[in-house]
Amino acid sequence: MKKFEIKLKVGADNGNSEQDIIINGTQLQQADVYGKVVGRLKNLEELDQENFINNLEDNLVIGIATSKYINPGEYYIGNHTLRSGVTVRNTEVGADNNKTNSEVVYLNVIGQIAAYAVKKAYKGDKTTTDIEINVDMTTALPIQQYNKMEAERFAEKFMDGEHRLTVKTPEKDYFVNIKFNFVKVIPEGVTTTFAIAGGAEEIFKTYNQKVKENLSKDTKDSLYLEELNTPYFAKQQRRILHISIGESTTEYPITDGLAFDPNFVQGSNNGNGHAIKKALPLFNEEFRCNYSRQMYSDVVKNPAHKFHQDTVDYLMGPLEDEAEEIYRKAVDELEKANNEVDVIMIYGGGSILMREFLEPRLEDVARRIRSKILYVDKEHAVTLESKGLYNFTNSAIFKVLKEKRLASAK
Repeated sequence: MKKFEIKLKVGADNGNSEQDIIINGTQLQQADVYGKVVGRLKNLEELDQENFINNLEDNLVIGIATSKYINPGEYYIGNHTLRSGVTVRNTEVGADNNKTNSEVVYLNVIGQIAAYAVKKAYKGDKTTTDIEINVDMTTALPIQQYNKMEAERFAEKFMDGEHRLTVKTPEKDYFVNIKFNFVKVIPEGVTTTFAIAGGAEEIFKTYNQKVKENLSKDTKDSLYLEELNTPYFAKQQRRILHISIGESTTEYPITDGLAFDPNFVQGSNNGNGHAIKKALPLFNEEFRCNYSRQMYSDVVKNPAHKFHQDTVDYLMGPLEDEAEEIYRKAVDELEKANNEVDVIMIYGGGSILMREFLEPRLEDVARRIRSKILYVDKEHAVTLESKGLYNFTNSAIFKVLKEKRLASAK
């Protein structure tokens, strides 16, 4: 039987709540969790094969026979974990969440890459069961964890040998072998500059609407006088303070053009996850639930859920505390930089619910220091980093770094 072979380019943003990954241009979003299969998989063979594979990223179960990085066994990956009823394993919120050592990050990356390849193989030849994948990938580490040695150690985790796993489906197992040809690790937050350079015009829509409305008024707000677009950032090196708010950490790098300023690569242990940790026991006690942090986070994101408003209500107090700490840290970074920034840019999954607390105060700061402020809308706030990572994988810089790495390995 002929082996299916595929080359993949990947940008993987491994959040503490959500994995945002782009594989050959396809954007995927999954809960960044896994769970160990206990006993035998139940009723898998009764499901329709084609429908199962068409939605494989949401039905994902993988098997690991041998690995340096995870114990042998079968694992639910991503969203499937939350429906399985097993113990949910996620990245811990706090100072000890080292992504380089994380089993969650490792399993979700190789699992989603394998699932993508299985779907492509199935469309081409339904009899194929052996799959060979070659991958180029860019991923990131929190700024607080990032240094050259740690970045190389994280990259080597993927480039060290081949990764063999099985993907379980109703009719048969797929045997997948993944080889990472080159992996580049860069600091979180910095990645969005590559999204902007790649033409992410959609992120400027709300800002530019404010500009149009402002210019039609008799008394004009100095903050919204000029539209933002890709050429604005391309025609000269713009200095940007990034406020990238995640589940567990917030990053505050300053970039000049596409490069980050090594004097301003700060991060803090602030984000939605810390607020959820405070709200969770109160909510569980009130509603007699046993939610994990990840489950709580998913209900907060789902307006159709019957407990959505309740989870939001319990969250807003602790969330305001997190926003206050983030605001103070951002102001500190600006003062250290003598307020020499052209744009304050706020994004990330944690920025969405904090907007009402942060945006008005940061607008005041931007007026005072004669900067612009770009608060990215919720439709793009979460995926911006993965787009930047994917653009980096397809960049000339990545190609040069890859060639240098391959030449040194000879």
